[in-house]
Amino acid sequence: MMDEKIIPDLMWQLGPGGRSLVSGVQPKRDELIYELQKYIHVLGPTPRRCLETLAELGLSDPEIGRYFNIPRDIVTGLRQVWKIDGEK
Repeated sequence: MMDEKIIPDLMWQLGPGGRSLVSGVQPKRDELIYELQKYIHVLGPTPRRCLETLAELGLSDPEIGRYFNIPRDIVTGLRQVWKIDGEK
C-alpha cells in the first residue's frame, strides 16, 4: 500500500508550478545587451564555456555562427564581452 501523503506531494512537485522540473528560461545576464541575450539560449546551459571551447578548438566566428544558426556579429559580440580569445 502507498502512503496517502506521498501522492499529494508527488502531484505538488509534478503539477503546474512544481519545483522538480528545471525551468528552460535562463536568468538575465547584466553584462549582455538585449540583442546578445536573445541568442544565448542556443549555446546551451553554459553558453560562455561552450563558446570558449569552440574558440579553443580553432573555430572562427562565422563557423560558430553557422553551427548554431546565429549571426556572426552575435558570436563576435559575445566573445568581446566575455573576453574570449581566438581566431575571429
